[in-house]
Amino acid sequence: MAKSKSHEEEIRGGLEALRHAGIAVDDPSPSLIQRLQGEIGRDPQIDLAVVFTLGKIAEAAAVEALAKIETEARDKMLKKEIRRSLFKLSQKGLAVPEGRTSGSPTVLSLLKSASGIEAYMSPVDGAGGRLLWIVKPQAGHGLQTIQAMVSDREGLLRIGGAQIRRKELRNMTRQIKDKHGITMISLPWEYADQTLYAAYKNTKAQGRSGFENFHELRASIAAAKPRQQEHPIYRRLDPHSITGGSWREQSRLLLEEPELHFWFLDEDWVTPYLSQLEEAKSSRLVLNQVQKEERLAGIVRDAVKAFCAGEIGAVLQRRMEDMALYFLETGREHAARLSLAVAIQIGTGDPGPLDISFLTGLVQKSFGFYLSQQKNKEPDEPSFIVKP
Repeated sequence: MAKSKSHEEEIRGGLEALRHAGIAVDDPSPSLIQRLQGEIGRDPQIDLAVVFTLGKIAEAAAVEALAKIETEARDKMLKKEIRRSLFKLSQKGLAVPEGRTSGSPTVLSLLKSASGIEAYMSPVDGAGGRLLWIVKPQAGHGLQTIQAMVSDREGLLRIGGAQIRRKELRNMTRQIKDKHGITMISLPWEYADQTLYAAYKNTKAQGRSGFENFHELRASIAAAKPRQQEHPIYRRLDPHSITGGSWREQSRLLLEEPELHFWFLDEDWVTPYLSQLEEAKSSRLVLNQVQKEERLAGIVRDAVKAFCAGEIGAVLQRRMEDMALYFLETGREHAARLSLAVAIQIGTGDPGPLDISFLTGLVQKSFGFYLSQQKNKEPDEPSFIVKP
């Protein structure tokens, strides 16, 4: 079996083999459990992929299947993946026998810290918003749920609380996916709570009102101030193995991911550069096409450099970290690694001497979007842009 460094690559290879066998691993359902079990023993990569997929099916039968596979497993990496999948299922409220995770101190500590609380997150939208759910089981009363929409710049946008049943939570998840194509991924609830609390503090600092019931709602989940912690993606992927190879060039592939189709840099970030672009295009200086293109490329490079620094850099780094976790949880490990590599580089405060194709492409895409919006405005039309 390959070392942990290529563990996700092994899973990806096994998933591809399962797809070729006609198994719908990208949208697994309970009806697949028996067939997935039948694939065990064919190939080590397929074994890992089967276990990974079972961890995405929130049914007791999936827990039973994983338990059975574990009793016959001899490979250390396969056992580790089984425990990881069992932990994911436990976060979704399924009962997992304690003995099944006894060989994994990491899983045990996570289960202990979670105290039965779960958390879920949507992908980051084009305006930097995320949907967060924090769910705590209540004996005899279903689930106490906090649902919030947070923005990394505006803070808390909306929040509500309710007691619902597990079945209702699953129905909500399915409806969001069916209507909007959005998958809610699981993440450590402590980190979700930290994000929620920081959003509230941001809102309060901006002087916005309307969230006077925040502490009362949050008290149903936790009372103490959240402890600061690093992003959970750094516990899932080794940052030291991320920024090697041709990630800068390959990062442009991220623009093809469906969740990033409507990503545009914030308008107030981009606006100062639009006048420079217009000036370069309408300059009275006699410039040949090559010189003009180089001047425009220089503006893009300056923007990329500026967007990697200061407050903007911190916001973009967080967006890329969240998307790295989202891609990883939705089975796109390569995109996760590229997203994290971009986040790590932004975190240095500078893009470096070489081009980061994702950031260059995102800047160019944003320039084009806002320029087209300006061009299409009627003279008497109110000056505003509706972000997708």
